[in-house]
Amino acid sequence: MNGKAPALSRTAGTAAVVGASGFIGSHLYRGLTSAGIRTFGFTRDNPFAPLGSVHRELLKAETIYYVAGSTTPALTEERPDLAKADLWNLQMLLWSVRKTAHRPLVVLASSGGTVYAPDAPQPFREDAPTLPVSAYGAAKLDQERALTAVEWITPVVLRFSNLYGPRQVPRRGCGVIAHWVKAVREGAPLTLYGHSSRDYLHVEDAVEALLAVHRHAARLRAARAPTTLNIGSGVPVGLNELHECFERAAGHSIPVQRRPARSFDRTEICLDVTAAGKTLDWAPQIPLETGLARMLGTAVRQR
Repeated sequence: MNGKAPALSRTAGTAAVVGASGFIGSHLYRGLTSAGIRTFGFTRDNPFAPLGSVHRELLKAETIYYVAGSTTPALTEERPDLAKADLWNLQMLLWSVRKTAHRPLVVLASSGGTVYAPDAPQPFREDAPTLPVSAYGAAKLDQERALTAVEWITPVVLRFSNLYGPRQVPRRGCGVIAHWVKAVREGAPLTLYGHSSRDYLHVEDAVEALLAVHRHAARLRAARAPTTLNIGSGVPVGLNELHECFERAAGHSIPVQRRPARSFDRTEICLDVTAAGKTLDWAPQIPLETGLARMLGTAVRQR
């Protein structure tokens, strides 16, 4: 972690992470346990509702993080059934905790890069109109609506920008930095699709925002309304600039291959994170080049 946020109390309530083996979930689980929070992780191999019952530890959790997902922007275009399965899994979670007496916080990892209307002013604020132009963005907005429609929880939606960091597995159509780190490791050129710009956030900064939700649980419950917050760097970075950042971090030139933009690519994405600063006392701490240097340092040593 970046060490900037105050430590969580070791007497704070328990937490549950649905998707604890994934990219975000594995970092979050470690962050919670390192802070002394009693945390239970749920995965496909250890589901929260085995054989139709509900895991008792899920019912005890004061904060439940839903960071699970089986699809990407590219895959959702081809396999809409996977997005439907993710929505069903979330709905099962919400139904499972309907009888808890303590009204848990349920935190959804959503997408700030795909749910907003493309023509809305940037950087996107949380009150900008939502109009997904991809199946993935529509699926994330469906999840948000399912979460905020439930009355027996305190819903919190965190709309993340493009996350990157250690243990991110390159997946088709998702995670340009992870793909580029793999290319550097293999001595291959970087592939640039179109001329888009993105808001890149290190996963440790994302986890700090998730931890801040648990830390400010009382404040969020007092709001008596769903909380939706953008979580990003607030800085747009074009692909050409990202390429330059990679070369500076690596200390040598890196060739590129240019290809046309894909149907699900957004041209420009940047998030306004002012509200997250006010609500969670959170701000990103890891500059892009610092994060890239950490990842490329590992990649270069493995070549």
